[in-house]
Amino acid sequence: MKFSFLFFFITLLSVALGGCKNEPAPPVMPEDVLKQYQGYIDKNDFVAARKLSTPAGQQWLVELAKIIASEQADSTMLDTRFLSLHCEGQSDTLLCSCVLQDQYEKYPAEYRLIRMDGQWLVDAPQEEIIIENDVIESIPDSLLQQMMDENMMEQ
Repeated sequence: MKFSFLFFFITLLSVALGGCKNEPAPPVMPEDVLKQYQGYIDKNDFVAARKLSTPAGQQWLVELAKIIASEQADSTMLDTRFLSLHCEGQSDTLLCSCVLQDQYEKYPAEYRLIRMDGQWLVDAPQEEIIIENDVIESIPDSLLQQMMDENMMEQ
């Protein structure tokens, strides 16, 4: 009887362990992290992409997922290829400049990667404010707020 209980226990344990998914280890090199992250974004797998993101990047992905959810799924699936990728920086922060191409266009992109707890993570994009095709970078916040308020009143 002890033998059949032990056999049953070992069989049950092997079935349970066999059913578990082995998640691949996250990539080590920053370029590989970025490529895997973009692959998850292309497939709208924001849960997996968040595992390769900083806290700010995770919040940005939550917002992106909300936007994507309102679109037709087939229009949001991408096949992005890195035509060029160069990361540089010091210590635990890198700026990666890329040229990407998907099924719609070829375009430049920049990503910031931050090393946290030994793992490179993709940070949230740095938002730029564009007003009438000009990028506003160094306007004081109070002046910028006034311009935005005036713009809202005109509409």
